[in-house]
Amino acid sequence: MSTTFLEFTLQEQSRLWSGTDDHRKRSVVKAAKFSNFGENADRPLTDYRPAHIHAFFDRLEAKGLSANTINHYGAMVAKVFRQAAREGLIEAVPEFTWKAVKGNKRPLYYTPDQLCQIDAYFNDVHPQSYMRHFCIIAANTGMRLGEILKITPVTIVTVEGKPCVYLETTKNGEDRHVPLTGQAREAVRALGDNPARHWTHRSFYDGLKGMRCRLFNGDKRYCFHTFRHTAATHLAAADRSTAMIALLLGHKSEATTRKYIKPKPSALRGLVDMLEQQ
Repeated sequence: MSTTFLEFTLQEQSRLWSGTDDHRKRSVVKAAKFSNFGENADRPLTDYRPAHIHAFFDRLEAKGLSANTINHYGAMVAKVFRQAAREGLIEAVPEFTWKAVKGNKRPLYYTPDQLCQIDAYFNDVHPQSYMRHFCIIAANTGMRLGEILKITPVTIVTVEGKPCVYLETTKNGEDRHVPLTGQAREAVRALGDNPARHWTHRSFYDGLKGMRCRLFNGDKRYCFHTFRHTAATHLAAADRSTAMIALLLGHKSEATTRKYIKPKPSALRGLVDMLEQQ
């Protein structure tokens, strides 16, 4: 019997996603949902056509998923088929059509004033007061939530006399050192050098929802990942190179980093002022 999509995914998962266990597990869950749709469970890899993938996308859209989220499933599907082509199991990857995403609707970044408002919201008497420390760490380092949750006393090291977090495994499959600012180090210390001990899925996302409702009219675009964009944008505004910012964030491609960097109006004004002086 020919290999099915899910069988091949499970067989190749460590090669397909060599980064964090969490990223791999989420990708396998997506693969299982795709495989369980319609007749995909028994369909051989060689029998897939773009229409089969489009039908799955349409089902996700009918369930209310955004175009961006559907494209995350598309990235998983394309990755599996590319690996199958490399292994010689199929002749070509099905050329399906991605969902059109109209612009980048994620917030550009948190402004300094907004960061202060967020910090004030998660004050010492707030039910999720620990979250102010998570926000400080993310805004000062650009670390992902999953990376922050990996911090333990063992991962906090000193490099050239300065504190860093050593991440042995990251999303891109490589290790990296993340320097801590003074604020970030104090926030990590406030969490007992072990953020995961304070975190639960329910309280964390309840806290984010409350913050959005209070400060941003419930706009779901204001998410925790935006702190990562904030770090990149502030570093770019300080004339730090895209290549260095990519290293800090753990991006293999500078093109990915450029998507994180949003030009501040003040920075653009500065460029125009320079032209006026010519």
